Amino acid sequence: MIFSSVPVFAFSSLKLLLLPLAVGAVIKSAPFQGRGVGGGDLLVAPGRVLLVDSSRTVDVSLLNIGTKTATYRISLIHQRMDADGQLAEIQTAGPGEHFADELVRFTPRQVVLEPNVSQLVRIQMSLPAGLEAGEYRSHILFRAIPEPATAELTAGTDASATGISMQLAPIYGISIPLIVRHGKTDVTVGMKDLQLSTTADGIQVLTGHLTRLGNQSSYGDVQLMYSPKTGAPRQIGSLSGVAIYSPNSDRNFVIRLAMPVGTKLDGGAIKVQYRRPAVDGGKVIAEGTVGVS
Repeated sequence: MIFSSVPVFAFSSLKLLLLPLAVGAVIKSAPFQGRGVGGGDLLVAPGRVLLVDSSRTVDVSLLNIGTKTATYRISLIHQRMDADGQLAEIQTAGPGEHFADELVRFTPRQVVLEPNVSQLVRIQMSLPAGLEAGEYRSHILFRAIPEPATAELTAGTDASATGISMQLAPIYGISIPLIVRHGKTDVTVGMKDLQLSTTADGIQVLTGHLTRLGNQSSYGDVQLMYSPKTGAPRQIGSLSGVAIYSPNSDRNFVIRLAMPVGTKLDGGAIKVQYRRPAVDGGKVIAEGTVGVS
């Protein structure tokens, strides 16, 4: 498993295209929340889009932090998260999954950004009459469009003999969740299977399992507070951007302990809290306790 406090889930694929360019596609997928995310030379904020009946329009800001003018194409894709928080692109909805494609419109669909220049993309919800209450989710993909490449053929090479040349270049993209909530939605989250362990490399970690019930996704940060036998409680670890997308019912988490200098586990207990982000009030969603022997 990968230990990280950075709320970004990533996957990549590699595609080879003939003339003029072979392309490696790298897509970074932001988790479920309004934190800015970046990939390549593009920054996107917020890191999520949430549209509800009382707030039907959201602006997303794109910023080119590179040194060259870049073009980005904007589209909608579908992604599914597994129990370990990894996202994979899908084409067809499974049981309980509902896509948001037909419920939103956005403009522009392609932008050209000079260095250090930003652009707003406006996303607006448009619901058909009689839409069933619940949560609908797609992901907005901001994909860089590479500059045209010229195939250079050299006499005496295999490329000149076959007339085929391949050039490898990265294409960066960022995807953020786009969630539409309509009507009455709710979610209940539980926590179980908390356990302290040490990896083969001698790293102390705490693992746990979140459960979700309801017709709404959940998002929050997991925090570890250690209360020793004597002395004040102190934070010893955290994990940001822990999402459980509907219809998933389970989410595992692994947190590497970050003990303050001069502190070690010696009796007492660790309180584990799954909280809403501070910008959303920081309310505790679920919690549990692990005893320290």
